[in-house]
Amino acid sequence: MKNFTLSLIVLCVTLSLQAQIWEPHNADFLLPTQGWRITPANDSVAWTFGFVLDSAGDFTQRDYSYSRTTDGGNTWVAGTFPGIQTDGWLCHIFAQDENTAWLSFFDYAEGGKVFYTSDGGQNWELTNAPVENFFIGALHFWDNDHGVIWGDPIDSLFSILTTSNGGLTWEQVSAENMPPAIDNEEYTGAGNIAVNGDNIWFDTYYNRVLYSADRGLTWTVWDNPSADHYGLDVKADEDNFLYYIHSLGSNAEGYTFELFRRHPDDSDWTNLTPTDNSKYISGFSHVPGTNTLVANLINETRVSYDHGDTWISIDFDSTFRRGYLSFVSDQIGYSCQMPNGYDHPSENVYKYIGTPLSGLIDPKPIDITLLLSPNPAVENIQIGVEGKHAEDYWILINDLSGKLMYKRELTNETSFASSIDISSYVNGMYTITVSNKDGLRTETFVKL
Repeated sequence: MKNFTLSLIVLCVTLSLQAQIWEPHNADFLLPTQGWRITPANDSVAWTFGFVLDSAGDFTQRDYSYSRTTDGGNTWVAGTFPGIQTDGWLCHIFAQDENTAWLSFFDYAEGGKVFYTSDGGQNWELTNAPVENFFIGALHFWDNDHGVIWGDPIDSLFSILTTSNGGLTWEQVSAENMPPAIDNEEYTGAGNIAVNGDNIWFDTYYNRVLYSADRGLTWTVWDNPSADHYGLDVKADEDNFLYYIHSLGSNAEGYTFELFRRHPDDSDWTNLTPTDNSKYISGFSHVPGTNTLVANLINETRVSYDHGDTWISIDFDSTFRRGYLSFVSDQIGYSCQMPNGYDHPSENVYKYIGTPLSGLIDPKPIDITLLLSPNPAVENIQIGVEGKHAEDYWILINDLSGKLMYKRELTNETSFASSIDISSYVNGMYTITVSNKDGLRTETFVKL
């Protein structure tokens, strides 16, 4: 057996609070607010908004504000939308860069509206987009010229408009180039959007998904994958798989979720729902440049490396409620904070810490020696690691369902040894994962 010249670290079985993956940064919202979707424009810039809460914890549906970062999420500065302080629903913000963003809004008195800023939100201009007759689901731009808006159907024709001149003019997609709505109540979800290259998807209240491979010029429809739950969100990865999150329940009853996957070449959905689905998926994102998916489940974060077939939990922390997710890379990602009533609103945007967790997000093999003994183990498992140079490391133990049993962070270590108490674990197989900024190494052991 290889000798390790290192100190022995005895580690308890409870989840260590030393290793956190989300770092809080003040969102600077002007009023008690529920944080909402975060839209990154690049490595440094992201925009978000929220719904103002009344004393009962309900949305006021007015007095909206946004918050914006230009330094990668370290500081956020809030502002208001002077043109949308009337009652209405803020549907979606699309961020192009530090200065430029588009906003879709449904004014309960005057109908749909699209606003545009070119000065970082100091001023918002009402555009001439012909959307006053329908609720806008969302909008997206591929570049400075080409974009799409979609919303609820009129006379069974979905309201889908495209532009090729930066929003100066918009053209309704014809009935020949899209499937009909089932009826005029097949509403679209606010902000539910998935994009990969020229491919774009959105869902409807009947849990059907509309898909375009050509920037919204022509559309097909995918049928509802489930009759039991309602559609919560859609996201896509760089392999062009779409992930459709369904949810059912309430805070009083408890939640369950379903997760489905489909590729444009597939004829049907694949059900990815795990057995332990008595939770609520509050955020979901693909990590660009990797094969990794990340999901928030209120007080837990999970990752998948195989298009959602299997998941492991990498963080459990009941001190904050995590929500919508957005990743820019394996180093940059954001999570909104879910409030806990009017007295505990969303005060922060949470920034993903990056290193050393980046090895869990982009799981390349790392060149370390990892030894476990004894294996099988009864009371304690000894872990020995020897690396090439000093690194920050994470140690995770998960059961085969992905449940997080243990985590620990070690700082600036070349080699280390640990004895971990597993006496309370149920007999069975477990995985130990050691990660640093470059990747990870995983081995299994058996608890007897």
